[in-house]
Amino acid sequence: MIKFKKILSIFIFIITIFVYSLLVMVFLSKINFNNWFVEFIVYFIIGILWIIPSILILKPFKKKL
Repeated sequence: MIKFKKILSIFIFIITIFVYSLLVMVFLSKINFNNWFVEFIVYFIIGILWIIPSILILKPFKKKL
């Protein structure tokens, strides 16, 4: 059962990160950035934000000591 939960958490993680990436790409493709630095900062911040959902997804499936 523990192996099943770990495998399930990996699949859920991959699917949610994929959906998150698609949503970010669709949303940001509609915005016209006039400055490369602003675009860099926005992608940098949004790229860091995927860590929060990944923590929430993987936290229940961690092995407790």
